[in-house]
Amino acid sequence: MSPEAPDPAPLPKRRTLLRTAAGTAAVTAAAGFGAAPAAAREVPRGPRRRRSAAPLPVAGTTVVWWSSDQQPDTAADPVAFAAGELARYLERVTGRPFPRHRADRPGRGVALLPGAAGTAVPAALTAAGDTLLAGRGDEAHAVVVGATGALAAGRGPRAVLYAVYALLERAGVRFFAPGLPAYQGRAERVPRDPALVLTGTHGLVEEPAWTWRRKYVEEGTSHTAEGLVPLLDWMAKNRLNTLVHPYDYNHWSVITWDRVRAAVAPEAARRGIVVEVGGHGYESFLPRERHPAYYTGGASVFDVHNPDALDAYVRAVVAHLADRPEITVFDCWPPDTATWPAGAVAAFGTVANAEAHVVNTLRAALAATLPGVRVERIAYGAAIAPPTPGRGFHPEVLIDFAPYERTYQHALNDPASAANAPLASLLRSWSETAEGPLAVYDYNRRYRWRSLPVRPLGILAADARFYASLGIDGLGSYAEPADWLPFEAVHLFSARLARDPATDPDRWLAEYLADRFGPAAGHLAEYYARTTADPDGFTAPAHASAAEAGYRAAAAALDRALTVLAGRAEYPVAALLRSHIDLALADVAISTAPTAADRTAARAAYRTLLEERRFRGLVLQDIRSVQRWGGTLAHRDGHAVYRLPAHAAPVENGLTVARGGSATVRLRAQDVDWRGHTVTWSATAPSGLVPAETSGTLAPAGPVDAVHRLVLTASASLAPGSHPVTFSFRTEDGTALPPARLTVTVI
Repeated sequence: MSPEAPDPAPLPKRRTLLRTAAGTAAVTAAAGFGAAPAAAREVPRGPRRRRSAAPLPVAGTTVVWWSSDQQPDTAADPVAFAAGELARYLERVTGRPFPRHRADRPGRGVALLPGAAGTAVPAALTAAGDTLLAGRGDEAHAVVVGATGALAAGRGPRAVLYAVYALLERAGVRFFAPGLPAYQGRAERVPRDPALVLTGTHGLVEEPAWTWRRKYVEEGTSHTAEGLVPLLDWMAKNRLNTLVHPYDYNHWSVITWDRVRAAVAPEAARRGIVVEVGGHGYESFLPRERHPAYYTGGASVFDVHNPDALDAYVRAVVAHLADRPEITVFDCWPPDTATWPAGAVAAFGTVANAEAHVVNTLRAALAATLPGVRVERIAYGAAIAPPTPGRGFHPEVLIDFAPYERTYQHALNDPASAANAPLASLLRSWSETAEGPLAVYDYNRRYRWRSLPVRPLGILAADARFYASLGIDGLGSYAEPADWLPFEAVHLFSARLARDPATDPDRWLAEYLADRFGPAAGHLAEYYARTTADPDGFTAPAHASAAEAGYRAAAAALDRALTVLAGRAEYPVAALLRSHIDLALADVAISTAPTAADRTAARAAYRTLLEERRFRGLVLQDIRSVQRWGGTLAHRDGHAVYRLPAHAAPVENGLTVARGGSATVRLRAQDVDWRGHTVTWSATAPSGLVPAETSGTLAPAGPVDAVHRLVLTASASLAPGSHPVTFSFRTEDGTALPPARLTVTVI
């Protein structure tokens, strides 16, 4: 990695809370998760407020920044980026431009100073920041506001950016969600106040509780390179510090880091965000088709007991990382639902022992060649339990505990939960035996929930307190842009817990709803209270019926909220949530339908809503949602619909027409990327089945689909039976969209 990356810290003899050591360059800052460890089981200090000071009128101030970490023209400096963010947001608030100047002084920080001349930062201002940050870790950040100016200071470059966002929050800005198209400009709240005055304070200081605060791309069904940039932006604003992206998810050559690297790596660097890459599975670097001799029987894992096979795997990983210096954490995971070679497991004793051998061997190789890269592995599946004594993971290896089998109807450490109690016991075992950092992979937005509105905030808070009691070092969860809105509060609250695991869920929710929905906060609180059912329990009739009743009550609460919010800026977000409840009701109706005919009708209704709303930030169309209505979709193909600028197809799945008669099919085009498109279509039909037109255009725009009704006429002489009509689609720039086939049954 970069020669400026810090040396690894001395190895701890037992697991400790490792602090972030920011490097001297933004890309290599992420490599420095190796500063001197704090005491085990310590939860770092959270926000601390001091007595008020003189307020600061913002009008006429200048943004001044300084950084000894980067050259002045380096675009990857988080401090320079922080100064730009402060100027940009204050301009949006006040309607006035804010000049920026770089000060030639040691250290790093951003200040807002009265007047336009000079870059001299008052000594008392910086001294106050130094006092607040003394003795804290490199992600500690402080805000000081007084008559002489405002200071956003941090121990490390990334922390200065955090401080700027904390200062903007004092100005009333709120960072609810990534700036995804479906939000239509309402992902954040930016007040308008030309006479903005910042409330004075002698100091606000915060240090995130956990070192590893992550968002996983995971299956990446609806993620794109372009969409990952607003995700990174939201992460930094909510003090998350690590993006986890698959190297090549499940060896499909579909969800890959290299596909998004050019767009994402620079944006991560300028925010000081760690790039963590890898995931399922080993076979991406040692594919069976190229190395059949390294595999035995039907096992999906190569023969890890074969030194030649392991050496080939390690060399492939090291070579890959050497060419991608932005990657500073590598996830060394076996295939998902891995099957291990019996001989290797017998040789090492357990699957966890065998996996530890792979991970430790890779770690040693990286320590010798790329010492800035940390290895991570997941405690999951057959290897969720710790290895046997003497076979454990090296202290530099990050362990992620992934309790996939858990339920969110109970806290993880609830002894009354038959599903969770054994997993909590395993986590305790890891806490007692792991010598290196230990984090939790949280499933608080599950794929199998099919984008339904599940928000177990109280459970997440109880879990965080449990993790803190064990000295856990991190928390992460995955996200999908296609259904971010239903999980907005979960993503926000999970990020807050990673900063402060003692956060009270009820108080947090009340503040969030007041910020987000203003006078309708009470109605939204009722909506949230009515949408807590875990869809995993829909197989139980009583649970499904209770969920259905809850959804109906939630719909009524949202209807009341929309009445209150009519004409206000908060209305569109609440309207989207109301639209989503229709989808939730259609989903649960499949489980509560009293007869087979009712179930068939419920599935058809669900499919209609799913296909209408899959590009509106409400629901992810993937293998699970398609299976819910009885359709089929290969797991690896779920991403395809989200990778194109637009989508077009017949609305109807089939059509019946009498000989000599006519019927109408609706052609629908949808705007996937919300940029507005003109989609040209053409139809090819067999002789005797005549479309009223054979070509035309559709122009979807954002949430507004374009629909054309095409009349098909069957000649009196056309033979009864099935006849295919094929449709081709192309966008205005020549991009070919997937063709569609409509089966017309002639009777």
